[in-house]
Amino acid sequence: MNVSSGLRPNALTRPRWPERIGEPARDFAAILAMLLVSRALLLAVGYAAAVHAGTPTEPLALLCRFDCGWYLGIAEHGYSVAEASNQPGATSFGFFPLFPLLVRSVSPLFAGNLLLAAVIAANGCVLAALIYVYRYALLIGASRFAALSGVALLCIFPQSIVFSAPYSESLFLLLLAAAVFHFLREQFLLAALAAALLSATRPTGVLFIVFALVCSLRSLGLRNMLLPWRQPDRFVPLVFAPLGMFLFWGYCLFAVDDAFAHAHTELHGWGYYFMAPWSGLRVLLKLPGIPLIATLCSFAVLACALLLIQRRRYAEFALCLAFVLLMWSTSTIGSIFRYWLVLFPIWVEVARRLEARPFVFATVFSALAIVNGCMMWAWTLGDASGI
Repeated sequence: MNVSSGLRPNALTRPRWPERIGEPARDFAAILAMLLVSRALLLAVGYAAAVHAGTPTEPLALLCRFDCGWYLGIAEHGYSVAEASNQPGATSFGFFPLFPLLVRSVSPLFAGNLLLAAVIAANGCVLAALIYVYRYALLIGASRFAALSGVALLCIFPQSIVFSAPYSESLFLLLLAAAVFHFLREQFLLAALAAALLSATRPTGVLFIVFALVCSLRSLGLRNMLLPWRQPDRFVPLVFAPLGMFLFWGYCLFAVDDAFAHAHTELHGWGYYFMAPWSGLRVLLKLPGIPLIATLCSFAVLACALLLIQRRRYAEFALCLAFVLLMWSTSTIGSIFRYWLVLFPIWVEVARRLEARPFVFATVFSALAIVNGCMMWAWTLGDASGI
């Protein structure tokens, strides 16, 4: 007698509950372990640098460098037109509000300790972001090994300390990965919510529109794109994407009678202004020191992004290209790697390409980890090249 005759079809082949939940649980544990180990190693490097400089300090204080003071100041006092004493023209309006609002919201859980709240919030965001990156990689057909390798690259990528510091990169990565993931799954309301919050985190969040447009164009074709009422839900993320930025502009208009206070303080306090990418690139290539190195690194990032075209991930390539062109449109680049951290589709694709080349992968991984350690050393000592 067939013992399976009384069972439903596929009952014998369907994984049991422990087997079905075991694999995701193991992968989540691996992601958490990679994040914790990479943070511990970076903090160890930072502490060693502080001891070498004769200024040993607490781990939390190691994480508060450069823009940290701006974010904590906004979280504690709100926005102000007061200029920094050592940076004429720079005001808190140079920073978008969502991360400081998140810090202020969770600070009561930590007895009002804003620095602790900011560090916990940033690390919680990056953990959730890495899970989204992992799920995105599986969604587009990557193996589990490649998906986890992509997460590992993000953990050890140079300047990845900003994911654990009171900076907005961790929140930005979370919202960008969530918006892309839910859009690809055609969960458009969730994608729209993530996109709206994204543009309230950093102004570059509005570039999600590029991804959504190219993705929709490939799915619908040009004719149906011109008839949005046929599938209106697909266009909701496009409408919502700039909403966070518009709300901040409205707040600026109400608070200081200048809707573009962010752009104006960026100009007068940091010297950032925009020009055509080809003109900006000519300027950047003539600058000495860190801006030149950062510009040369942007070419390497663009070369890696071209791998997305070979994989026919055209929407992701368009998104990454938009980021690169935006960086080339500025008068200077003040950070070497931090701008490229959030471009997770590139690093997932790099992990996929190196999956079958373990020696090359180990070499790349080791090189990035060494550079990351050097960046952490510079970060601790207050060198601007570390931001």
